[in-house]
Amino acid sequence: MLSWPLLKPTSATSPVSAVDELPMKIVPTTKIYRGGPSHGRSKNRFAPANFRVGHPVPKICLVASKRRGQLWTDDELLAFGAENDTKYELTEGKLIAMPPAGIKHGAVTARLLAAIAAHVYQNKLGEVFDGQTGFRLSLDFCFSPDISFVSRERLDLLSPDADKLFHGAPDLAVEVLSPSDSIPKTSKKMALYLAHGTRLGWMIDLKNKAAHVCRANETIQIVQGDRMLTGNSVLPGFRVSLNRIFEGI
Repeated sequence: MLSWPLLKPTSATSPVSAVDELPMKIVPTTKIYRGGPSHGRSKNRFAPANFRVGHPVPKICLVASKRRGQLWTDDELLAFGAENDTKYELTEGKLIAMPPAGIKHGAVTARLLAAIAAHVYQNKLGEVFDGQTGFRLSLDFCFSPDISFVSRERLDLLSPDADKLFHGAPDLAVEVLSPSDSIPKTSKKMALYLAHGTRLGWMIDLKNKAAHVCRANETIQIVQGDRMLTGNSVLPGFRVSLNRIFEGI
């Protein structure tokens, strides 16, 4: 196992002042890092200083956990990602760094987000959020779906702090599968969304150009080709063809 420098806060007053005491785990891979300045040194903040362009670099999968009985606060979760320029999700009490997505993932996410947002704001249904917004499902779980929607009624009822995490699940959660994801793995995450109040979930399968539609206590439905992805009662009137979302990709 490679040794790795632990991440430390930049300020003594940081809410994550004990982050240097957190255990970190590295999962190696054969991924090649091709970035960096002209002299060949990696700009990757998490890579050891002696790593060079073209050298095998471990795929970053930092796992931070607290001591038994200690819980992550919202301020700690927000500060951790901000200080390290990395997206994290909280799973079973452990912070897991999420790798960046590829071009196809970004393009499909952007197209679907644009379609959903246009419908939501035109009809004043609520708010649409991108993949940086954290939803604190419980003390041990905090996820950031690639696309999410919360209805106007729930926003008015909950009155969430705009600068904090959203406490609860979105009405719609969309997860676009990356190469490191799988249907079974993402299905477990979707089940957690649904168990905490999400009414509709979409898993977008880039490889097969399909959408897996999930609802609580219902069988998953698969939508492909020219079939329409619909918002049902969650996004009334919303319809988009998967062919349109995947066109040219």
